[in-house]
Amino acid sequence: MTTQKRTLELGNVLVVGGCGFLGWHIVDHLLNFPSETDPSSELPKPKDDARFEYPTLGSRYPAYKATVSVVDLRTTHNRLPGATYYDGDITSVESMMKVFEAVKPDLVIHTATPSVLGASKQLLYKVNVEGTRTLLQVAGGEHGNWGGKCKAFVYTSSSSVVHDTQSDLKNVNEEWPLVRGRLQMEYYSETKADAEEIVLKYNRQSPTEMVTCAVRPAGIFGEKDTTVTHNILDHGFKASQAVLNMQLGDNDNLFDFTYVGNIAYAHMLAGHRLLATYARYESGQGGPLEHERVDGEAFNITNDSPVYFWDLTRSMWALIDRIVEPQQVWALPEGLLDVVGGLAEGVMGLFGKTPRLTRRTVRFSCMTRYFSIEKAKYRLAYLPLVPVHEGVARAVGYVVGSQLQSNGKKAL
Repeated sequence: MTTQKRTLELGNVLVVGGCGFLGWHIVDHLLNFPSETDPSSELPKPKDDARFEYPTLGSRYPAYKATVSVVDLRTTHNRLPGATYYDGDITSVESMMKVFEAVKPDLVIHTATPSVLGASKQLLYKVNVEGTRTLLQVAGGEHGNWGGKCKAFVYTSSSSVVHDTQSDLKNVNEEWPLVRGRLQMEYYSETKADAEEIVLKYNRQSPTEMVTCAVRPAGIFGEKDTTVTHNILDHGFKASQAVLNMQLGDNDNLFDFTYVGNIAYAHMLAGHRLLATYARYESGQGGPLEHERVDGEAFNITNDSPVYFWDLTRSMWALIDRIVEPQQVWALPEGLLDVVGGLAEGVMGLFGKTPRLTRRTVRFSCMTRYFSIEKAKYRLAYLPLVPVHEGVARAVGYVVGSQLQSNGKKAL
């Protein structure tokens, strides 16, 4: 017996930040995976290596019906055939009005954000808070008629909005309060929390009564990842075996790592549900029941399978043939390393540099941090379709394949 593949109809979709890591994957989904069907967009990976063989994404995720447009500050990289690209600045009303006049989106998916590493506080606030507010107001018609009506707005928030960067988080749900002010030690997270609050309060408050929601990814990784995967593999390639054998803490801390394709999928489900909700309101049927609502709500998104922190790290190293056997592990106590990290920060800070080992690195390596996705399961019908182990193979395979390409070698 065959089952019919589900199709999500999303209309005219504008992906904001669609040339970034997550944005590229969202566009790939919307276009029904040209990365798997168009040779010009194929993602590199080692050939003839069973460790990097896995089912196609297109065979598991839904089919999408959408007209796809992308706006980013610069759109010269991470482009996909089938989408229309626009250079634009989300902090500029004039710039966004021009894009909206051209695209006339039914659905906006907003993923744009500066990097959590290296961006100044001024830039984080300007883009994450002011840019999100500007984008909402343009989409909702506050700055004039751009020739259409945006019905739904999905914002990419972050699981870090409820985290103080220090405490352990165990099965945390969306009812936990946003952490801001003196309790929030990560300014990026503060601006994401501010922006999320603006987005959710804007639900049905614009001239067009546009509906909104927020998606909170946790521990995102995958192909084209420049943070989690990059940092783990960079250390794996460069460190000596003795250093790789060292482990911060006892590895008894569960941590959520989420494959990027599953996060992209959650955005599609959220957009689909929002469009259906808008149609209900517009037809006079009234909204969904309170326990079914998507509009005005935030959703944790994970792989629903937290893993021990160092298990994932060493599984990535193993795929580049840097294997650490259990009996080789040298577990270093967090308390001692916290002191060492503080000293390193102080000494390197005198020279304007940041050491590899910081107190923040130590704490994140040793903390428990995982979330409940029961709300997303029930209201979005979300389930992760790519398991963590496959996500790891995809992420590492992309990096290894890219290196082989750049070295001018034929993939083995």
